[in-house]
Amino acid sequence: MALIVQKYGGTSVATPDKVIEAARQIRAAREDGNQVVVVVSAMGGATDELLRLASAVTARPDPRELDALLCTGEAASAGLLSLALNHQGVASRSFSGPEAGIRTDHRHGRATIVEVDPRRLREELARGAVPVVAGFQGESIATGARTTLGRGGSDTTGVALAAALGADHCEIVTDVAGVYTADPRTVAGARRHTSLLYEEMAELAVSGAKVLASDSVDYARTHGVDLKVRSNSAAIGPQTWVGDGRRAAGAAAGEFWTPAGRLRGIAGVAGRSGLVRCVLRRITSDHVLRLLGELVERETEVELRRYGNLGTEDAGDIALTLPEDSVEEMRELLADTDRGIRLDEAHWTSNLARLSVVGLGIGRQPHAPLRLLEALRSVGAARTDLHVTSNRLSVLTGRSDLAAATQIVHDTFLSEPVTPLVHPADADHTRPAWPLAAEPGRLDVAMPALAAAE
Repeated sequence: MALIVQKYGGTSVATPDKVIEAARQIRAAREDGNQVVVVVSAMGGATDELLRLASAVTARPDPRELDALLCTGEAASAGLLSLALNHQGVASRSFSGPEAGIRTDHRHGRATIVEVDPRRLREELARGAVPVVAGFQGESIATGARTTLGRGGSDTTGVALAAALGADHCEIVTDVAGVYTADPRTVAGARRHTSLLYEEMAELAVSGAKVLASDSVDYARTHGVDLKVRSNSAAIGPQTWVGDGRRAAGAAAGEFWTPAGRLRGIAGVAGRSGLVRCVLRRITSDHVLRLLGELVERETEVELRRYGNLGTEDAGDIALTLPEDSVEEMRELLADTDRGIRLDEAHWTSNLARLSVVGLGIGRQPHAPLRLLEALRSVGAARTDLHVTSNRLSVLTGRSDLAAATQIVHDTFLSEPVTPLVHPADADHTRPAWPLAAEPGRLDVAMPALAAAE
């Protein structure tokens, strides 16, 4: 008997019919002999509606009370799904995040899980029931107040519970049939991976791929939780495994795979729009350190794209990229002369997007940045602030250019995907392994376009 944690996203429980279908799939997993713990997001659109209601009564909602309000979205989903399961003859009980033992730090709106006590969930499993947990939320270990985990928090809840319970794996049930090389709704020829390494999935997530939240991937990698991404339309069918490359559920005994000297393929192309670039001219190194310190203290989401000078004077230029919703906070910080951040010039550019190409070792391939820039030039896309790391190339482009840029870059880097060769490992190789049918880097044929992932 396997213990599985299943996380259902907002579009997977968006309507009563979808809630009933989710309950049917959970019942089928139980009938196959598995123990199941379920984590749910708020019904599709519910969180946005709660935010709209909050903004209707105040322009500056208190963070503690806003978290208390937002937690009701996931609580409603958990209650509905538990009702549906009981109606289908499966004993079930719903839990809030705190009731499920999720303890966090004190930061409202972007709390971090610091402790999980799954005893109440184990008690439910022992009596043969299916616990349904409201994702995205927890309880401050310092104050006892309800907290929310930020974007993708339900994914992180599912992974954290899987780690705490020692589950066989965590299923992320969404409205796409796995992880693709690009968004299949908008990019022709996007292909589904059968498996990815944690490192690849983490880079895709921070680059803008929406199927998994970056925090959940980091948590899974840290705690060794295998992830299975599948569609909510069917429990059996196309899927993507994400893990450390050593194992996945269903591996036959004695089956192993090892890369045999060839480069891994490109994991994918992802983009993020709604960005603003701020270039600060003639800022001293002392002021740079003070500014970056303030941004860290405020936990402002910002990316340092460039910093340097000519080496003949202390003052230099710094380029920062930040989301549109962080611009006001940044402007307030720069305008506060009492903090000693005095600037000769500040230049802002809005309506930007970041396009990234992800692949293990891509930054060590000398031709890769050139191919990226040539592809963007071929469609007349704006390009600036090229950033190269070992596993990712990223460049800023115009928001209006992102769709065409993503397509041409995907065509350029994935026209001939490179996959690892697979051969039997040594007989004394005793580590568990992923099945040969799902080796990391292996791509399936093009799939029909599907709706957006949660």
